[in-house]
Amino acid sequence: MRREENTDSQVMNRNRFARQILMFGEEGQKKIETQKVGIVGLGGVGSQVAQALALPGVARFGLIDDDRIDETNLNRMAGAFPDDVGRLKVEVARDHILKINPKAEVLTFPQNLRTREAVEFLTGCSAIFGCVDHDGPRLVLTELAAAYSVTLIDIATEIFPEAKGQPFDFGGRVVIARPGDYCLLCADQLDIELAKEELETPEIRAARRKHGYGLGSDVPAPAVFALNGSVVNPAVMEFLLMVTGIREPERHLTYKGMRAVMTNRTDGPKRDCFTCGCLCGQREKANIWRYLLPEQIVESLAA
Repeated sequence: MRREENTDSQVMNRNRFARQILMFGEEGQKKIETQKVGIVGLGGVGSQVAQALALPGVARFGLIDDDRIDETNLNRMAGAFPDDVGRLKVEVARDHILKINPKAEVLTFPQNLRTREAVEFLTGCSAIFGCVDHDGPRLVLTELAAAYSVTLIDIATEIFPEAKGQPFDFGGRVVIARPGDYCLLCADQLDIELAKEELETPEIRAARRKHGYGLGSDVPAPAVFALNGSVVNPAVMEFLLMVTGIREPERHLTYKGMRAVMTNRTDGPKRDCFTCGCLCGQREKANIWRYLLPEQIVESLAA
Protein backbone atom coordinates (compact mmCIF):
# COMPACT_ATOMS: atom_id res chain seq x y z
CA MET A 1 0.00 0.00 0.00
CA ARG A 2 2.82 2.37 0.93
CA ARG A 3 4.58 1.69 -2.40
CA GLU A 4 1.39 2.54 -4.30
CA GLU A 5 1.06 5.81 -2.35
CA ASN A 6 4.67 6.71 -3.13
CA THR A 7 4.14 5.93 -6.81
CA ASP A 8 0.98 8.05 -6.92
CA SER A 9 2.86 10.92 -5.25
CA GLN A 10 5.70 10.67 -7.77
CA VAL A 11 3.24 10.67 -10.68
CA MET A 12 1.47 13.74 -9.28
CA ASN A 13 4.84 15.48 -8.88
CA ARG A 14 5.81 14.68 -12.48
CA ASN A 15 2.42 15.89 -13.71
CA ARG A 16 2.85 19.14 -11.84
CA PHE A 17 6.19 19.87 -13.51
CA ALA A 18 5.40 18.24 -16.85
CA ARG A 19 5.50 21.46 -18.87
CA GLN A 20 8.85 22.61 -17.51
CA ILE A 21 10.34 19.12 -17.79
CA LEU A 22 9.84 19.61 -21.52
CA MET A 23 12.48 22.35 -21.22
CA PHE A 24 14.77 21.17 -18.43
CA GLY A 25 14.40 17.40 -18.81
CA GLU A 26 13.92 14.86 -16.01
CA GLU A 27 17.50 15.20 -14.79
CA GLY A 28 17.28 18.98 -14.87
CA GLN A 29 14.10 18.90 -12.82
CA LYS A 30 15.76 16.68 -10.24
CA LYS A 31 18.62 19.17 -9.96
CA ILE A 32 16.16 22.00 -9.36
CA GLU A 33 14.45 20.04 -6.60
CA THR A 34 17.72 19.28 -4.78
CA GLN A 35 18.86 22.91 -4.46
CA LYS A 36 19.29 24.40 -1.00
CA VAL A 37 18.72 28.14 -1.26
CA GLY A 38 19.15 30.99 1.18
CA ILE A 39 17.17 34.21 0.69
CA VAL A 40 18.41 37.22 2.63
CA GLY A 41 15.78 39.95 2.78
CA LEU A 42 12.11 39.01 2.35
CA GLY A 43 10.70 42.34 1.27
CA GLY A 44 9.44 43.30 -2.17
CA VAL A 45 12.29 41.56 -4.01
CA GLY A 46 12.93 38.61 -1.69
CA SER A 47 9.27 37.60 -1.42
CA GLN A 48 9.06 37.38 -5.22
CA VAL A 49 12.27 35.34 -5.29
CA ALA A 50 10.74 32.88 -2.80
CA GLN A 51 7.63 32.52 -4.97
CA ALA A 52 9.60 32.21 -8.23
CA LEU A 53 11.80 29.46 -6.76
CA ALA A 54 9.01 27.49 -5.08
CA LEU A 55 6.89 27.27 -8.23
CA PRO A 56 9.48 25.36 -10.34
CA GLY A 57 10.23 22.96 -7.49
CA VAL A 58 13.04 24.23 -5.26
CA ALA A 59 12.19 22.53 -1.98
CA ARG A 60 14.78 23.61 0.61
CA PHE A 61 14.85 27.20 1.83
CA GLY A 62 16.38 29.33 4.54
CA LEU A 63 14.69 32.73 4.95
CA ILE A 64 16.58 35.51 6.76
CA ASP A 65 14.96 38.81 7.76
CA ASP A 66 14.18 40.36 11.15
CA ASP A 67 11.55 42.81 9.87
CA ARG A 68 7.76 42.75 10.16
CA ILE A 69 5.14 43.65 7.56
CA ASP A 70 3.45 47.01 7.73
CA GLU A 71 0.79 48.53 5.48
CA THR A 72 3.34 50.12 3.15
CA ASN A 73 4.68 46.64 2.28
CA LEU A 74 1.35 45.40 0.90
CA ASN A 75 1.84 46.94 -2.54
CA ARG A 76 4.88 44.76 -3.27
CA MET A 77 5.03 41.70 -1.00
CA ALA A 78 4.24 38.44 -2.78
CA GLY A 79 1.93 36.35 -0.60
CA ALA A 80 1.12 39.13 1.88
CA PHE A 81 -2.41 40.34 2.63
CA PRO A 82 -3.92 42.96 5.00
CA ASP A 83 -4.33 40.36 7.76
CA ASP A 84 -0.55 39.82 7.68
CA VAL A 85 0.33 43.31 8.90
CA GLY A 86 2.47 42.93 12.01
CA ARG A 87 3.65 39.43 11.17
CA LEU A 88 7.29 38.57 10.53
CA LYS A 89 8.17 38.70 6.84
CA VAL A 90 9.92 35.32 7.03
CA GLU A 91 6.77 33.69 8.42
CA VAL A 92 4.58 35.12 5.66
CA ALA A 93 7.08 34.00 3.00
CA ARG A 94 7.30 30.54 4.57
CA ASP A 95 3.53 30.15 4.52
CA HIS A 96 3.43 31.25 0.88
CA ILE A 97 6.09 28.70 -0.10
CA LEU A 98 4.26 25.92 1.74
CA LYS A 99 1.00 26.76 0.00
CA ILE A 100 2.82 26.29 -3.30
CA ASN A 101 4.65 23.16 -2.15
CA PRO A 102 3.44 21.65 1.16
CA LYS A 103 6.43 19.28 1.16
CA ALA A 104 9.04 22.03 1.04
CA GLU A 105 11.51 22.32 3.90
CA VAL A 106 11.56 25.96 5.01
CA LEU A 107 13.70 27.25 7.85
CA THR A 108 13.04 30.78 9.10
CA PHE A 109 15.60 33.06 10.72
CA PRO A 110 13.72 36.12 12.06
CA GLN A 111 16.99 37.79 12.90
CA ASN A 112 19.81 39.89 11.53
CA LEU A 113 22.05 38.38 8.86
CA ARG A 114 24.98 38.93 11.22
CA THR A 115 23.97 36.17 13.63
CA ARG A 116 25.70 32.83 13.94
CA GLU A 117 22.62 30.77 13.05
CA ALA A 118 22.01 32.71 9.85
CA VAL A 119 25.65 32.64 8.74
CA GLU A 120 26.02 28.93 9.49
CA PHE A 121 22.97 28.11 7.38
CA LEU A 122 24.21 30.16 4.42
CA THR A 123 27.62 28.47 4.39
CA GLY A 124 25.89 25.19 3.46
CA CYS A 125 23.67 26.53 0.66
CA SER A 126 24.01 25.81 -3.05
CA ALA A 127 22.99 29.41 -3.79
CA ILE A 128 22.22 32.62 -1.91
CA PHE A 129 19.84 35.30 -3.17
CA GLY A 130 20.82 38.67 -1.75
CA CYS A 131 17.75 40.92 -1.66
CA VAL A 132 19.04 43.65 0.62
CA ASP A 133 19.03 47.44 0.41
CA HIS A 134 22.45 48.28 1.85
CA ASP A 135 26.12 47.66 1.09
CA GLY A 136 26.92 46.45 4.62
CA PRO A 137 25.07 43.12 4.26
CA ARG A 138 26.19 42.94 0.61
CA LEU A 139 29.81 42.94 1.77
CA VAL A 140 29.13 40.18 4.30
CA LEU A 141 27.35 38.06 1.67
CA THR A 142 30.08 38.68 -0.92
CA GLU A 143 32.85 37.45 1.36
CA LEU A 144 30.79 34.60 2.82
CA ALA A 145 29.77 33.27 -0.60
CA ALA A 146 33.33 33.40 -1.92
CA ALA A 147 34.89 31.81 1.15
CA TYR A 148 32.40 28.93 1.24
CA SER A 149 32.15 28.44 -2.54
CA VAL A 150 28.47 29.41 -2.80
CA THR A 151 26.95 31.24 -5.76
CA LEU A 152 25.59 34.65 -4.74
CA ILE A 153 22.79 36.19 -6.82
CA ASP A 154 22.39 39.83 -5.83
CA ILE A 155 19.27 41.70 -6.98
CA ALA A 156 18.41 45.38 -6.70
CA THR A 157 15.93 47.89 -8.13
CA GLU A 158 15.81 51.65 -7.92
CA ILE A 159 13.48 54.49 -8.88
CA PHE A 160 14.88 57.98 -9.36
CA PRO A 161 12.15 60.62 -8.96
CA GLU A 162 12.49 63.70 -11.12
CA ALA A 163 14.69 66.30 -9.45
CA LYS A 164 16.74 69.34 -10.36
CA GLY A 165 19.14 68.31 -13.09
CA GLN A 166 17.94 64.70 -12.98
CA PRO A 167 15.15 63.27 -15.14
CA PHE A 168 12.79 60.59 -13.92
CA ASP A 169 14.27 57.11 -14.36
CA PHE A 170 13.97 53.59 -12.97
CA GLY A 171 15.52 50.16 -13.37
CA GLY A 172 17.36 47.35 -11.69
CA ARG A 173 20.18 44.87 -11.95
CA VAL A 174 21.21 41.29 -11.27
CA VAL A 175 24.76 40.21 -10.44
CA ILE A 176 25.51 36.49 -10.43
CA ALA A 177 28.70 36.08 -8.44
CA ARG A 178 30.25 32.65 -8.71
CA PRO A 179 33.35 32.10 -6.58
CA GLY A 180 36.49 32.92 -8.56
CA ASP A 181 34.47 34.03 -11.58
CA TYR A 182 32.91 37.38 -10.62
CA CYS A 183 31.75 39.31 -7.59
CA LEU A 184 30.01 42.54 -6.61
CA LEU A 185 33.37 44.30 -6.38
CA CYS A 186 34.26 43.22 -9.92
CA ALA A 187 30.87 44.56 -10.99
CA ASP A 188 31.48 47.90 -9.23
CA GLN A 189 28.28 47.34 -7.26
CA LEU A 190 29.74 47.52 -3.77
CA ASP A 191 31.05 50.61 -1.97
CA ILE A 192 33.50 49.25 0.60
CA GLU A 193 33.71 52.44 2.65
CA LEU A 194 29.94 52.78 2.83
CA ALA A 195 29.66 49.09 3.72
CA LYS A 196 32.12 49.50 6.59
CA GLU A 197 30.13 52.45 7.94
CA GLU A 198 26.91 50.44 7.81
CA LEU A 199 28.55 47.58 9.73
CA GLU A 200 29.71 49.84 12.56
CA THR A 201 28.15 49.65 16.01
CA PRO A 202 25.19 51.97 16.75
CA GLU A 203 27.44 53.97 19.08
CA ILE A 204 30.01 54.69 16.36
CA ARG A 205 27.28 55.52 13.83
CA ALA A 206 25.71 57.92 16.35
CA ALA A 207 29.07 59.63 16.82
CA ARG A 208 29.47 59.98 13.06
CA ARG A 209 26.04 61.56 12.74
CA LYS A 210 26.81 63.94 15.62
CA HIS A 211 29.85 65.18 13.71
CA GLY A 212 28.08 65.24 10.34
CA TYR A 213 29.54 62.07 8.84
CA GLY A 214 27.62 59.27 7.14
CA LEU A 215 24.32 61.11 7.12
CA GLY A 216 21.96 59.04 5.01
CA SER A 217 18.42 59.85 3.95
CA ASP A 218 15.52 58.55 6.04
CA VAL A 219 13.03 59.26 3.25
CA PRO A 220 11.30 56.02 2.12
CA ALA A 221 12.41 54.85 -1.31
CA PRO A 222 9.81 54.36 -4.08
CA ALA A 223 8.92 50.70 -4.74
CA VAL A 224 6.69 48.95 -7.32
CA PHE A 225 5.86 45.22 -7.49
CA ALA A 226 6.15 44.95 -11.27
CA LEU A 227 9.55 46.65 -11.31
CA ASN A 228 10.87 44.18 -8.75
CA GLY A 229 9.55 41.35 -10.92
CA SER A 230 11.38 42.73 -13.95
CA VAL A 231 14.69 41.71 -12.38
CA VAL A 232 13.61 38.89 -10.06
CA ASN A 233 12.36 36.71 -12.90
CA PRO A 234 15.51 37.07 -15.07
CA ALA A 235 17.61 36.35 -11.95
CA VAL A 236 15.69 33.16 -11.17
CA MET A 237 15.77 32.12 -14.85
CA GLU A 238 19.56 32.48 -14.92
CA PHE A 239 19.70 30.38 -11.75
CA LEU A 240 17.55 27.64 -13.31
CA LEU A 241 19.62 27.60 -16.51
CA MET A 242 22.78 27.35 -14.42
CA VAL A 243 21.71 24.50 -12.13
CA THR A 244 20.18 22.44 -14.94
CA GLY A 245 23.31 22.87 -17.09
CA ILE A 246 21.54 24.37 -20.09
CA ARG A 247 24.06 27.23 -20.25
CA GLU A 248 26.34 29.38 -18.15
CA PRO A 249 24.57 32.29 -16.42
CA GLU A 250 25.13 35.89 -17.43
CA ARG A 251 27.27 37.67 -14.87
CA HIS A 252 25.58 41.06 -14.86
CA LEU A 253 22.16 42.03 -16.20
CA THR A 254 20.84 45.59 -16.12
CA TYR A 255 17.24 46.63 -16.74
CA LYS A 256 16.85 50.20 -18.00
CA GLY A 257 13.23 51.14 -17.52
CA MET A 258 12.93 54.31 -19.57
CA ARG A 259 14.54 52.59 -22.54
CA ALA A 260 12.69 49.30 -21.90
CA VAL A 261 15.85 47.23 -22.45
CA MET A 262 17.77 44.53 -20.58
CA THR A 263 21.51 44.61 -21.20
CA ASN A 264 24.30 42.32 -20.08
CA ARG A 265 27.90 43.11 -19.24
CA THR A 266 30.50 40.68 -20.53
CA ASP A 267 33.45 41.77 -18.38
CA GLY A 268 35.03 39.19 -16.09
CA PRO A 269 36.79 39.34 -12.75
CA LYS A 270 39.23 42.14 -12.08
CA ARG A 271 42.83 40.99 -12.05
CA ASP A 272 43.50 42.47 -8.63
CA CYS A 273 40.21 41.38 -7.01
CA PHE A 274 41.04 40.03 -3.55
CA THR A 275 37.64 38.37 -3.21
CA CYS A 276 37.89 36.39 -6.45
CA GLY A 277 41.64 35.83 -6.31
CA CYS A 278 42.39 35.08 -2.66
CA LEU A 279 39.22 34.60 -0.62
CA CYS A 280 37.61 31.78 -2.62
CA GLY A 281 37.37 28.46 -0.84
CA GLN A 282 39.13 29.69 2.30
CA ARG A 283 36.18 28.74 4.51
CA GLU A 284 37.06 29.22 8.21
CA LYS A 285 40.33 30.95 7.32
CA ALA A 286 38.33 33.85 5.88
CA ASN A 287 36.94 34.51 9.40
CA ILE A 288 33.48 35.61 8.28
CA TRP A 289 32.54 35.43 11.96
CA ARG A 290 34.22 38.79 12.54
CA TYR A 291 31.10 40.32 10.97
CA LEU A 292 28.81 38.94 13.66
CA LEU A 293 27.00 41.51 15.77
CA PRO A 294 29.11 42.45 18.83
CA GLU A 295 26.79 40.68 21.26
CA GLN A 296 26.98 37.53 19.10
CA ILE A 297 30.78 37.55 19.27
CA VAL A 298 30.66 37.92 23.06
CA GLU A 299 28.23 35.00 23.34
CA SER A 300 30.49 32.86 21.10
CA LEU A 301 33.54 33.59 23.26
CA ALA A 302 31.59 32.82 26.44
CA ALA A 303 30.46 29.49 25.02
